[in-house]
Amino acid sequence: MDGTTVTGDFTSLVDDRVDEGMFRIDRSIYCDRAVFEAEMRNIFEGSWIFLCHEGQVAKPGDYFATEMGRQPVFISRQQDGSLACFINACSHRGAILTPLKQGHAKVLTCRFHGWSFNCDGRCVQIKNQDTGFPQDDFDRAHYNLRPIAKLESYRGFIFGSLSADVPSLEDYLGATKIFIDLLADQSADGLEVVPGSSTYMIRGNWKLQAENGVDGYHVSTVHRVFASTMINRESKGEFTGMKKTEAGRIVGQVVSHGYDLGGGHMSIVAQHTTPEVRPIYEKKEELEARLSPAKVNWILNRGRNLYVFPNVLIMDNPSTQIRLIKPITPDLCEVSVYCVAPIGESRTARAARLRKFEDFYLTAGMATSDDISALEDTQDGSYGFTAPWNEFTRGMDAMIEGADEEAKALGFTPASSSPDWEHETLFHGMYRHWLKLMQNGSKN
Repeated sequence: MDGTTVTGDFTSLVDDRVDEGMFRIDRSIYCDRAVFEAEMRNIFEGSWIFLCHEGQVAKPGDYFATEMGRQPVFISRQQDGSLACFINACSHRGAILTPLKQGHAKVLTCRFHGWSFNCDGRCVQIKNQDTGFPQDDFDRAHYNLRPIAKLESYRGFIFGSLSADVPSLEDYLGATKIFIDLLADQSADGLEVVPGSSTYMIRGNWKLQAENGVDGYHVSTVHRVFASTMINRESKGEFTGMKKTEAGRIVGQVVSHGYDLGGGHMSIVAQHTTPEVRPIYEKKEELEARLSPAKVNWILNRGRNLYVFPNVLIMDNPSTQIRLIKPITPDLCEVSVYCVAPIGESRTARAARLRKFEDFYLTAGMATSDDISALEDTQDGSYGFTAPWNEFTRGMDAMIEGADEEAKALGFTPASSSPDWEHETLFHGMYRHWLKLMQNGSKN
C-alpha cells in the first residue's frame, strides 16, 4: 500500500524549528510513492552510496554485483589492481552479465546472445559478428560497457556515484572517516569480509532501518529478551572469556553518546561493561604500541554504530558488521549483513567474533528478528495520516552544538553531540541532508 499525496515540493515534510523546541517529520516520507521515486533519483542515483568492501573484490577478476538505486552495477578488480564499476547490463540487449552476486571471471559472457566482455568493460567478442556487422569500419568498442561516473574507496570501503556532480568522497564522508579508521586500524593489514552473508527483507521503509541502526532508545525495550537470554546463558558458566556476549549495555545504565556527524551521517557510542571479552582485546598491547591512547580507548572500550548516509551501517559492538540497505518500494527494503574482521586475528578471536555475530546480527539470532518486527509495526502505523508527525525532540535541551569533550579528545567535529544514546537530536542532521538532496540533488 503506497500513498500518493506528495508532489515535487518536499519542504513541508520536515518541520525544522529547533529554536522553538520542535523538529518533526511527516510520516508520509515512509509511505509515499512520489517521495520514494524522488529518493531513487536524487539520493540513490544522484549522490554517493556505499557499494561493497575491497575484501569482497580482493583479486584481479573478482566481481561484486549490487544496485545503485534501481540500476544494476558490478564492481570489478582490474588486472593492475585498480577498481572499476560498470552498469551491469549487456550493451546489446540489456541482460545482466554477472552469473552470481559475487564471483571471479576475467571475461563475462552474456547468457542471452553470447556476447563477451573483459573485466575492464571492453567488448571482446560478438557472436557471429561477421554476418551481423559485416562492414569494414565496424568498431566493436561502440559496445563497451558503461562505467559509472564516480568510484572511490576509503580505507577499503568502496563508494560510487552515478552522477559526476558530487563532492570528493573524502569531503562527503567528513567526520565519519575517524569512525571508519577505528575499525580499519584494528589490524596493520586492514580488514577482510568473512565468507558468508545473510540477506533478508523488511516490510518497512529504508529510512526506518537507517534510524534503527543508531537508535539507542529502542535497545532496552526491543532487545530485553536477548539481554535476559545472555544473562541466563552466562550464569551457567558455559560461556566465559571471549565466548561471552555482553548484555550489560542493554539491562543497565551505561555511559553513551550520540553524534550528528553532518552530511546525513550519524553515530551512537556506548561504553563496554566488560571490554576484555571482545575479540579485539587480545591485541591491546599491539594497538597501544601503534595508535594514540584516545584511539585505543575508543577501539577497546566503546561499542560504535556508524550510519553513512544513505545506505550502510558499519557496526563494532557485540561483533563487527557491514549492513547494506537496499530500498525496493516505499514499504519494503532488503538488508544484507556481512561480518567484517581484522586480518590476522587468532582462531579463538575469529570464532568468538562469529558466534557473537550469530547471536545478535543474524535473523536466526536473538536481536535482529525483534528489530524487524518493531520496524514493520512502525511502517504499518505510519499510514495513520490523520496523526502525521514523528517528533525527534528527545534530548534537545541537552544537545551540544559541535563537539563534546569526548569528540574533542578523539579529534573529530560533529555537527552536534548528545550525552545519551537515547536522545534523538542526531536525526535532525539526517533529515536536513535528506531534504537538501530531495530539493536540489547533490549540487549544494
